Amino acid sequence: MNNQKRFNNIETQNFMPKQTLKNKSNTNYAFKWTSIAFLVCVVLFGLMYLAVNADSIGLPGVSRFIRKSPMAPAFMPFSGKQNILILGVDSNGSETDPFKGTRTDTILLVSIDKFGKSVNAVSIPRDSKVYIADGHGVDKINAAHAYGGHDVAIKTIQRTFGVNINHYLIINFAGVKDFVKALGGVPVNVEKRMHYTDRAGGLYINLSPGYQVLDAKQAEGYLRFRHDAIGDIGRMRRQQWFIRGVVEKLKSPDVVAKIPAIIQAMSKNVRTDMNVYELAGLAAFSKQIDMDNIQTSTLPGKPSNHGYVSYWILEPQKVQTIIDRLIYREEPQPLSTEPLTVTLLYSKKYRDQIPVIEEVLKKQGFDIKYSSSSKSPHTQIIAHTEKAGFNPIIKLKSEIPELKKAQFVLDPGEYSGDTDYTIVLAD
Repeated sequence: MNNQKRFNNIETQNFMPKQTLKNKSNTNYAFKWTSIAFLVCVVLFGLMYLAVNADSIGLPGVSRFIRKSPMAPAFMPFSGKQNILILGVDSNGSETDPFKGTRTDTILLVSIDKFGKSVNAVSIPRDSKVYIADGHGVDKINAAHAYGGHDVAIKTIQRTFGVNINHYLIINFAGVKDFVKALGGVPVNVEKRMHYTDRAGGLYINLSPGYQVLDAKQAEGYLRFRHDAIGDIGRMRRQQWFIRGVVEKLKSPDVVAKIPAIIQAMSKNVRTDMNVYELAGLAAFSKQIDMDNIQTSTLPGKPSNHGYVSYWILEPQKVQTIIDRLIYREEPQPLSTEPLTVTLLYSKKYRDQIPVIEEVLKKQGFDIKYSSSSKSPHTQIIAHTEKAGFNPIIKLKSEIPELKKAQFVLDPGEYSGDTDYTIVLAD
């Protein structure tokens, strides 16, 4: 597969999928972990960095333990640009091979540019309707792994979106609770009341809004909750916030003492073509990255039902914009002298600071179309249009301290007052 951009393999008609694949999502064991993959990937990067640096920081025992793990073959350095496919798989009820025949509940494409020192992440909705590689016909994209493992999953995503995939990392859901326990919980700002009970599936969700440290059981509820107006898309957004909580937790010094238990859990529940030294190289590189400047996006589309099958129908033009921007790093070029427009939303906490913030926005050349109070739980900057790039935001963050940690989200599928950006300042 060459690096030529192609985006012509998305199925937009309501064909029925092949019926030869049995649905594996039995509620007795179908724990839906939308953020498994990136969560574990972040943990891996941190731990593997210790594999090559533990000696120098006075932890030779940790270094020896990691290097003796089953994930430590020959050295291969990390360099240049890398696209890493991260998959989180459902349970198949098998203890002999928990990965065989499993559907992917999480599909995340992480693009790393070592030269530009940037990391971008694209979430692919699991119900996206596409052609599955190797002649398996039309189906949901999450079925690709069940048909032929990582090989078919990689081919399907490469041919659908016109991207190269350099490495893969697959995580089975079974070890995620152990990861959260080992970390001592994960800090998250729960955006709303979440209450749901599924006795058959053993799921009891009871979360109140607000900033809190989630234990393993609470984290499961937060990540599995999908009973709101936007369903699975809401879960993928919570994935991104949960990841930030994991990164925050990994900065804690007490994580070092928990490394052996985490490594053991990974050995059983992770499959990858990257070895321990490649992961360590990624970890070392990640120390150069400003986590506040990571760009994220979820591929936009619309839900569609055909018979008993529910699909996510991707919107080709908007998806191509995301691929161009986050994978190929194509920053939009200004086509006119008109200023970029902004919708500014803020909590009561920032009400007295808004006049100063608005003045800075105007000096930076932004046109504020709307400004009002909001109860949105997360500080973020959302780019809506093709001309709304990331470069104008870099300087803005340096000028407005309140925006320093704002997550940048590219979302051409969501519009707010027909402006280029929505800037949200939350508590």
